[in-house]
Amino acid sequence: MARTGQVPNLTEPRENIYFAVALVISIAVWIVCAVSIVPLLITAGVAFFVWLANGLLVAQLKADAVKVGGGQMGALAETFARVCRKMEMTRIPELYVLQSGGLLNAFTTRHGGRNFVVVFSELLEAYGPDSPEIEFLLGHELGHIRRSHILKRLFLAPGLLFPLLGNAYSRACEFSCDRHGAYAASRIQGAINAMMVLAGGRQAPAAMDAASFAGQYAAHRGFFVSWYELISGYPTLSHRLANLLAIADNRATPRARRNLCAYPFALFTLGGAPTGGANAMITIFIVALLAAIAVPAFVKARTTAREKGAAISCASNRVILDSAKEAAALARSSKPGDMLADDEVAPFLKTGVTGLVCRAGGHYTLNPAGQPPECSVHGSTREEESESLP
Repeated sequence: MARTGQVPNLTEPRENIYFAVALVISIAVWIVCAVSIVPLLITAGVAFFVWLANGLLVAQLKADAVKVGGGQMGALAETFARVCRKMEMTRIPELYVLQSGGLLNAFTTRHGGRNFVVVFSELLEAYGPDSPEIEFLLGHELGHIRRSHILKRLFLAPGLLFPLLGNAYSRACEFSCDRHGAYAASRIQGAINAMMVLAGGRQAPAAMDAASFAGQYAAHRGFFVSWYELISGYPTLSHRLANLLAIADNRATPRARRNLCAYPFALFTLGGAPTGGANAMITIFIVALLAAIAVPAFVKARTTAREKGAAISCASNRVILDSAKEAAALARSSKPGDMLADDEVAPFLKTGVTGLVCRAGGHYTLNPAGQPPECSVHGSTREEESESLP
């Protein structure tokens, strides 16, 4: 990568593409939130708790981590100042070293308008405080600050929840920051060594072959590897190393094809970066869509079943009531057309006339002898029989 007096454009092209797509989606969502108080309140509440959690993280750094500079870790402070100058940083972030129990990592955070770069002590031991490897690492983290990735992700949060987009944007950001790290390193080999240490540990530069490890990226393009890549918020280390080797050779960075069958599975899989691991959002959408279709159908089916059950029960009640009425008419020697009172029919019913209840809320009319009883809801048995005839 050419060195000039001015920092060149180190941004991965796909980062700008994904940013534009996420920006359009996010603006539309923010407009909806602005005109609807409920989403706005929910967003404000989530942002408040995120701010509190980040405040606790920064408090841990100030209390437990070592702040570089002011007489502490002088060699690292000089390296950091040198990298900041090379990256043309107008505001120098605070640098902390944190003991992490063996993890090889570093990260950047922001709170209260200030940026913080954190290096885990194990990486410092593996690279050395004034090595090209640590320059690459610091340049990578400063790349996040120069590109305002933290602030962008906050604003782009709605768009980054879109399936696959958030993870793709996060991976592109990491590629951009690797370019920044390679530019910051005094020797490109330091960037390559740093990536091998992240992959294979402290002894990796002496024990690993960079080209062989980078070749794994192009060699393994099957279904599961593609699936893993799509749901990850970070590029694979073999891919990152392949990119650094391409930068060292001044050639185009490689981009191998993925297995197309992995995309549908990735849509339904959680994973990835904090602002980009929402592939299951499409699952939620599909479930909600199916629920919107299925719930009304279920309610209608349940209502129909209840109505049919009530009709059958009512028909049974009217048959029982008709039999009791015929028995009462026979006992009274009533003629067709004679009216029968409820108390005359009740002795021939175990439950009495009032004990027969229509489940649909109807009430029964005995009608004169020779005519079937009627329900105010379901009518008479003769009416039902005539309706069922073709």
